[in-house]
Amino acid sequence: MTREELIHQVYTCATCGYCRFGCVVYNETGLERHTVRGRMLLLKKVLEGELPVDDRIVDSIYMCAQCQNCTINCPTGIDFVEMSEALRDELFRQGKIPDSARMVADVLTNYGNPYAQAADEKGAWLPSKYAEPKKSPNLFFVSCTSAYPLNRVAKSILRVLEKIEYDFTVLGGEEYCCGNPLIRLGEHEKSQEMINKNTENFRKLGVKRIFTACPGCYRTLLNHYSSEFKVQHITQFLLDLVEEGKIKFKEFPKNIVYFDGCDLGRHCGVYEEPRELLKAIPKVELVEFEYNRENAPCCGGPLLGGAPDLAKKIAEKTLREAHDLGVDMMVTSCGTCFLAFMEAAKVSSIQVQIRDLPMLLPPLVEKGE
Repeated sequence: MTREELIHQVYTCATCGYCRFGCVVYNETGLERHTVRGRMLLLKKVLEGELPVDDRIVDSIYMCAQCQNCTINCPTGIDFVEMSEALRDELFRQGKIPDSARMVADVLTNYGNPYAQAADEKGAWLPSKYAEPKKSPNLFFVSCTSAYPLNRVAKSILRVLEKIEYDFTVLGGEEYCCGNPLIRLGEHEKSQEMINKNTENFRKLGVKRIFTACPGCYRTLLNHYSSEFKVQHITQFLLDLVEEGKIKFKEFPKNIVYFDGCDLGRHCGVYEEPRELLKAIPKVELVEFEYNRENAPCCGGPLLGGAPDLAKKIAEKTLREAHDLGVDMMVTSCGTCFLAFMEAAKVSSIQVQIRDLPMLLPPLVEKGE
């Protein structure tokens, strides 16, 4: 977004306040500067020389989950996510980012992942036969989250692919972060370095199709990498295999409510494939939250790094709703959502069984034709 486009957005705001509805941050803090309306009013004063870029301005820009719920509700169509990335990019260049954002950026730069884990450990969970990446047109892009804190998700996908004898490759320790966290923080230069390194590795292996369980990676691979690669979220990829008759499922008599994450949903428009995949499992009864698809609330997960207590409060609201629905489990297709709900569950009395969708599949999968 150019400076001129940004200024146009600031002065387009009708100050109606519709952006408050669905904003999980504002609903917890009650602070006007955490609404888009409040941010626009502050930015006007900065542009007109009435306010300096102080801590209050920085907080208003970074205390945002970038969930895009405000855009859904905005009658003038202001895209604050795009604005916030442009603003964060400028704040990054000026060295005015919050300490929490600086810490995450430093970890990503030094370790190549947001979990401060050794890069060569990224493939430590893999069986020895995957130690060296092989050439294949199909790449399972594991992601930092699925390689480190949630390798049970990656292991589940691996078991499914092995069960159906699917030809694929993984990069293991040669897989770099997709660049998504740095893009969201405003550090575009370093993110491009990661994108370039990954792209070089993809081409070396002859990769044509990339699938990943991480919606943040999916969004980044889809929008910031070369269009020479076909990019799919794992739910899209597996649904294709089901429709091609390569995967069949055993019965699973459970009532499941599906939670739409923001990256996969509002940002990428993937709502139906996860539901269709769940409905392909015999005896699964799919239940919906009152607010679902583009109207689903944010899980709070993007705030875990900078405002963990706030993130847990936000996630707990969804846990309570799932509990009140009386379902057997809540399923999501996003590792960040899963982690947010698990963190909230640790400090909550609400008991809900939570799963990332791929975790359900290994015992249910049978090879098709």
